[in-house]
Amino acid sequence: MRIGFQLILTLLFYGCTFAQPNSTDTFTPGTWIFREYNSNIVQVTFRPDGYTHNENISDAVILKPAFDAKSKKVIAASDAGKIRLQNGEILYEGSSLEISRNNSVVSIKFQSDKDYRGFDIAMEKGERFFGGGERALPLDRRGYRFNLYNAPAYGYGEGAENLNYSVPVITSSRKYALFFDNVAKGYFDIGKKDKEVLQYGTFSGDLTFYLITGNDYPDILSAYHRLTGTQPLPPRWALGTFMSRFGYTSENQTREIYNRMKQEGIPFDAVIFDLFWFGDSIKGTLGNLNWVNKEKWPDPAKMIADFKADGVQTILITEPFILEGTRTFESFKPYLGVDSTGKLYTLNKFYFGKGGLIDLFQNDAQLHFWKYYKQQMDIGVEGWWGDLGEPENHPSDLYHKLTDFGYTRLFSADEVHNAYGHFWTRMLFNQFALQYPEKRLFSLNRSGFAGTQRYGIFPWSGDVSRSWSGLKAQLPVMLGMSMSGIPYVHADAGGFAGGSGDNELYVRWIQFAQFTPIFRPHGTGLYEVDSRAFSFPSEIALIDTPYRAIAKEAARQRYEMLPYNYTMSYLQTTEAAPLVSPLYFYYQSDSTVYHIEDQYMWGEEIMVAPVLEKGAGTRNVYLPPGNWYRWKNNVPLTGNTWLKEELTLNKIPVYVKAGSLVPLLPSGNTIMSTAQYSTKEITWHYYASDQVSTGVLFDDDGVSKSSLTVGQYEVITATITPENSTYHFEFSGSKGTFASAPAERTFRVVMHGMTSSAKLLPSKNLKIESSLSANNELILTFGYTGKKVSFSVAE
Repeated sequence: MRIGFQLILTLLFYGCTFAQPNSTDTFTPGTWIFREYNSNIVQVTFRPDGYTHNENISDAVILKPAFDAKSKKVIAASDAGKIRLQNGEILYEGSSLEISRNNSVVSIKFQSDKDYRGFDIAMEKGERFFGGGERALPLDRRGYRFNLYNAPAYGYGEGAENLNYSVPVITSSRKYALFFDNVAKGYFDIGKKDKEVLQYGTFSGDLTFYLITGNDYPDILSAYHRLTGTQPLPPRWALGTFMSRFGYTSENQTREIYNRMKQEGIPFDAVIFDLFWFGDSIKGTLGNLNWVNKEKWPDPAKMIADFKADGVQTILITEPFILEGTRTFESFKPYLGVDSTGKLYTLNKFYFGKGGLIDLFQNDAQLHFWKYYKQQMDIGVEGWWGDLGEPENHPSDLYHKLTDFGYTRLFSADEVHNAYGHFWTRMLFNQFALQYPEKRLFSLNRSGFAGTQRYGIFPWSGDVSRSWSGLKAQLPVMLGMSMSGIPYVHADAGGFAGGSGDNELYVRWIQFAQFTPIFRPHGTGLYEVDSRAFSFPSEIALIDTPYRAIAKEAARQRYEMLPYNYTMSYLQTTEAAPLVSPLYFYYQSDSTVYHIEDQYMWGEEIMVAPVLEKGAGTRNVYLPPGNWYRWKNNVPLTGNTWLKEELTLNKIPVYVKAGSLVPLLPSGNTIMSTAQYSTKEITWHYYASDQVSTGVLFDDDGVSKSSLTVGQYEVITATITPENSTYHFEFSGSKGTFASAPAERTFRVVMHGMTSSAKLLPSKNLKIESSLSANNELILTFGYTGKKVSFSVAE
């Protein structure tokens, strides 16, 4: 049957219009179902006639539908018999439609072939598409086809299309996003096969997507987070530095490197143990889940306790594979994946050895796995690293039991693949919450799905090559993930696989990592365990001089920035603000920024331009519209222009938007971990502007899971109002009670960009000291107890 008529019907609610477009395509019988979620989110489902695999196990969406059929008007232009109202939903029979919403018109039709079903979405000329999860591709993914299938890529670099964490959400430059809520194996073809069509295909499952519209990119991302959730507050120590490698092979070796870090004065907050904690070799040990070698690990509990007394946490790796011959294999047998007949599925072609995959879709399997986590937490382990969670080896003929979801049939690996890491992280989050209701979880995992951020995932970008190409690949990977609603993605700083011992590369990567959500140097350091693999230290204390001092300074600055960084975490949790974003996110009207992919925003105030070329002596940097300053500099720079910056190895170009008020710890602080963190002394750096601006400082105890819900936190807001040549400052905030809250703080405000004649005007009710820095910056120092204070500075 063919259709070639004009408008069949129009459905109108909350300002959203659906229409049957002109078409000469083959008609596929089916029903469209529409649900309104709020003023800029609508769910659309297509049910082809005779399609039986429309199950949906995703829990990505937490927002509830808002549409009430009794109170919303439905208008039928013609063919009213094709419309039905049922249980608050609008149902329409057809195979294609147009959705007009908030000035965005999206034309969609159902498409299918032998293996996949999905949708074709018409693209306009010049339309850009961003997101889709981890891809080492240009941020505009138009012209590419890539898989929606979480998969490892050992030693990858620039151009890697398919990596560990796919997210089926794509945002258009026409100010709408499409989220396809389906966990099965799938793909996006964004104009590669047909230059005018974005095609989505899925192997199985519910054919549902959400259309999200907005006035700008922050509006769209915020709406997406309302739909799928934001990330809970991290434990504050997660924003420090980590001591990590692949891998520490004994307590003696670990303590030796630990002591070197301390002797060198390098701050760090956690030690991460790779797979040698449960075995002496890389292969054949997954599934031991305990400290096997008592000679190499004589007293793990004491080691962990000693670290904790020093303010350093312990993190252990686990994998979801249980190998034959390991200590837990027999007990895990009932909980492993099966074949099509329901019998145990044995992985015979798995790099690490012969065994099975835990069926984490079963509640009993989750509880059995959790027992082994709990044993280690009972001796002081604070965080977890889940590896191989795609899962790395997941054959199509392996099956899972989803009886706990209400389904009696077995589901093939390809039907549920992208949900595996998500449900692993969810299991850990939920069980941790039951056992430790007042603690925040730190959970590293390299795979997940939309919504996994709700369960506190801190994903890393997989086994990147230790190369300049690997470093360059991290910008599109990190920014693409952030724009896909996963805020804490980061890399193995310094690179993981291969390499040649390039100290310059290490330093440049560390300087970049300082301005990423998690600062975790990590790489292959096997040495005598596997002499065939190239080994290079990941710990700053072991790097050659003079590079060590430069990397140490980056780590020190990471801790200096804790007030700003932790406040960013608060804003992500409460306002869905990204920690990192491409330049187009905040400067959508500037056509130049869409072509810049080697710079990014750290929060809304700071712009980072990492050095990505070996031996680079200069670097071109683009300043978006507005005025800017170099980091801790006093000379204003006019935006909407290019700079050619002279480079030194000591630092990378970093800029601050005029009007920013950035809270930092005092310069030259010597804290060795976040256990010593306090906001008792804060230095606010103000970068002068003629516009009204604000700065925010968030503080709580850094540990309690319920601090926001019970009001045990403080938010201090500073507002600066320029008037002629005078700047009026006001500090105020909400004051909650928590254990580490200072009764009084000392604030220092450093004025950048003011003339040498700037002076403090008399203040009646505030004792305030005025001084000049070595760079002739006016510095104002005063006490703050939580009550509103104000003062003015004149030039």
